[in-house]
Amino acid sequence: MGCRAAVFLAGLTLAVWLFGPLPKAHADSPPLKSVGVDTFADVPAGIKVGGLLFNSSVAAGAIYDSNVFSTHTDVASDRIFFVRPGLAVTTLDPNRKFTFRAMLENLEYDRNPSEDRTDYRADIDGKVIVQRDFEIQVNASAGRVNQPRSLTRRDIPTNAATPVAYNQYTASTAFIRYWQPLVATTTVRFENDNYFNVRSTSGGTINLQSLDRDVLRVTQEEELRLSHRLRLFSRQGLTTSDYRDEPGFIERDSVKFETVNGILVGFSPLVTGRFTFRFAEEHFRNATIESTPELSYGAELTWSPTRKLKLRAEFLRDFGGVNFDLDAVGGRRTRADFVLDYAITSRLFARASFAYLHANEGSISAGSNRVEDTYIYRGSLGYQMNRYWSLFMDYTYERRDTEIDVNQFERQIIQASAVARF
Repeated sequence: MGCRAAVFLAGLTLAVWLFGPLPKAHADSPPLKSVGVDTFADVPAGIKVGGLLFNSSVAAGAIYDSNVFSTHTDVASDRIFFVRPGLAVTTLDPNRKFTFRAMLENLEYDRNPSEDRTDYRADIDGKVIVQRDFEIQVNASAGRVNQPRSLTRRDIPTNAATPVAYNQYTASTAFIRYWQPLVATTTVRFENDNYFNVRSTSGGTINLQSLDRDVLRVTQEEELRLSHRLRLFSRQGLTTSDYRDEPGFIERDSVKFETVNGILVGFSPLVTGRFTFRFAEEHFRNATIESTPELSYGAELTWSPTRKLKLRAEFLRDFGGVNFDLDAVGGRRTRADFVLDYAITSRLFARASFAYLHANEGSISAGSNRVEDTYIYRGSLGYQMNRYWSLFMDYTYERRDTEIDVNQFERQIIQASAVARF
């Protein structure tokens, strides 16, 4: 069973890499994602009560952001403080294992209190082993999310006076069959986003009801493990998106078909390559939206020269498509990433990465073409004091170059945090 689980998890990792959205226009907003406490082997055992295992954690830190709104003019820097408590409850039955997680994250800005936000989320994951070769995985989540005011989401109004809040609900069920050497997974997923209106900088109210949506995704995945060094994988998907109809807004309802095929090759025990090709076609109810088919191909190489060092390089090239979040239509995008993970000692871990994104695409709102080059440098350092306490330092530098000066910007984020786990 462990071998089958390993095969499935490998395929799931491939799916996350392959089937995600188009490359983001910008890096994540604070708080930054640290190395992760799960990197360290010495972790608390938790508290066992009957057939349940309880684990809790608290993260807190301070952040300096040199350009809160990712702007070229009127640059605003700020100091940010955050706290993030969390709780996880896991059942101990291996044949019917469920995990409940709850998290709250509060950010307070020193100079821009209007940016203060509190996010909270709860989710439950479950796995039921029906037979030796058949299992069911379920997931459900509910949360309140605040989208910070930046250019990460270009469909969010730039004149919003506060972060944009919305409720997010998801539910999914996956049916997994193990026919050695084939693993087949059928997944049905439902998503609901419910946005709240937001106050504008002029004092009025901005109607965001047009962003409310229901999304249904049905996917079929196959992974064929021909040997310990060669795997073939494929995925076919259908996505339907239903947005709320609001007068004066573009109707965004659509049906999308996609297929992804790829190969995973172990050139040696230390070097692994992954190569993919993706084709997608989206049909909008609004006939005025001209969506060209999406084509993309990518490659990723992973090299572990030593037990403590891991290098990863990734290249992705995609064409066409429509993305309202990025206000992008057609064109072409090129993304390159490089990541270095190094375990300096058993308690000290370092990560460095570089990402480059070139976008030559059309703007839905402006109706013109734009060319952008985005560079993102990241560095993280994690130190485990003991099994309960860990310290982290994170740094991000981001720069975007465009033909229009007003769309250019530079941003630096420095973060120091501590995590306690019990």
